[in-house]
Order: sequence, then structure tokens, then C-alpha cells
Amino acid sequence: MFVVLISGANKGIGEGFVKKYLLRPDTTVIGTVRNLNAQDSQALTSLPVASGSKVILVKIESASETDPKHAMNNLSIFGITHIDTVIANAGVFKIAAFQKVSEMKTSDLMEHVDVNAAGVVRLFQATLPLLQKAKKPIFMVISSGVATIAGMEHVPFPVSSYGASKAAINFLLRRIHFEQPELIAFAVHPG
Repeated sequence: MFVVLISGANKGIGEGFVKKYLLRPDTTVIGTVRNLNAQDSQALTSLPVASGSKVILVKIESASETDPKHAMNNLSIFGITHIDTVIANAGVFKIAAFQKVSEMKTSDLMEHVDVNAAGVVRLFQATLPLLQKAKKPIFMVISSGVATIAGMEHVPFPVSSYGASKAAINFLLRRIHFEQPELIAFAVHPG
């Protein structure tokens, strides 16, 4: 049984990953959502599935210190003993991110960093014990091209809070790569 965890599973890219993985046979998709009872969350349970595949929904609010660990501790009731792949997709991008550094609010910066960087770290820490039980564990982060430092002059708009938060998780993910040699850890920019 292949087990994949997708954070932010009920919208956009996350929902697309859920749909794609559910069409693979013998695949368990663990979808993390902020609200288990929301219509878009419940809609995931009605998606087409391949033979032997299923979706499990768990509540994880990215800004929560306790949700990730609590959710992982409860996976045993579903018979989950490992996770093969984690796709850290949940994030925040508020319109307030379109600010020059000289005009941005530090509270906006901290909110973006808390969700887009610290939230991913919390998810990583909570899932690591289950990833370590997989044969070829993968931890993938959905990043962004606006997080570039070397190519910043090519980003035509100021997205200081968001870009900084994604640059922070890119750095931390690179640290994970060196600290966990048994784990494939990388970031992607979906375009």
C-alpha cells in the first residue's frame, strides 16, 4: 500500500494531487484540511478511486502547534503504519503580501512565515517518524519562484512577506536534506 499525505488537500493544487493519487491502485491518500466538515473537504470523499485506494481526512491548521502531531498520532486507527510521500502544499498568500519592505507590516510577514515556513516544519516534524518507516521516503514542499534571492530582479512585483516565507522554507528544506540522508527532500515551483 502506497501512502501519501497532502496538506491543503481540498483546494487548488492540493485537490489536484488528491484526485491524481486516488486514481492509482492501492493508494491511501491522507488529506489534511483546516475544517473537516467544510463542503470542499467532504467533497474529497466522493472522488473516483482506483481499486484498493481510499482517502482519509485529518484536521491540520498550519498555524497550530498541536494539530500535526495530533493528526499523526490518530492515523493508527486507520491502520497507517508509514507514509511514503508528504506533499506540503498548504500555505497562505494574502493580498497584503504585495508590499515593498519599507511599507509592509511585520505582523503580515510573521503570519506568512508562521504558515509557509514554520507550518511546514511542524508538518515535517510530525510526519518524520512515519516517513522513516517507508522504504523510499519523500518530503516535497510546494514553494514559489518569487522566493528566489539570486533572481529577485526578475520578479516584477513586490511580494515581500510571501517571498520571504517561501525563501525561509527553501532554506530549512535544504537543511532537512542534509540532516536526513535517508529522506528525499525537495521543493517545487508549480508555475
